[in-house]
Amino acid sequence: MNDILIREATPADAAEVTTVFETAFAPLRSIYRPTDAALACQAERAQTGTRLVAEFDGKIVATVQYDLHAEHVHVIGLAVHPDFQHKGIARRLLDWIYMRAKELELPAVVLDTIRETGNVPLFEKLDFRVVHEETATWCVSEKYREVHDVKLERIVVLKRCQEP
Repeated sequence: MNDILIREATPADAAEVTTVFETAFAPLRSIYRPTDAALACQAERAQTGTRLVAEFDGKIVATVQYDLHAEHVHVIGLAVHPDFQHKGIARRLLDWIYMRAKELELPAVVLDTIRETGNVPLFEKLDFRVVHEETATWCVSEKYREVHDVKLERIVVLKRCQEP
């Protein structure tokens, strides 16, 4: 899908972003659901960082947020509308963030996912590797006794100036 436009979100995008996010995450809610405290934290974090959107024919079809930290860029809430999944849009958004990390000379892009969603292998295909895993205490599951929060990392290849 070469006619996808990646851009920073504007306040006018809020309703479409919410719809895409809720639609994309709806199937995952049978696997895990954030606690009320986690939802409050997510709402607060949504006010910081940078949100990107992917547009197709003027319609927002995907969104992701990222925060800058001293040693990495943290990806939060990658959501692609189900009608547009498996078309390379998540890769385009993550590559955009990777290039931003490279511009800022930050050594890594990190993200978290729940193992039981089946998303770990998808992120591994996008050049991420698992660096940590623990029981997710910030969410509950009606399907599993416990679910696992997996931290993945994509190393940013930085060019270093070579001395003559």
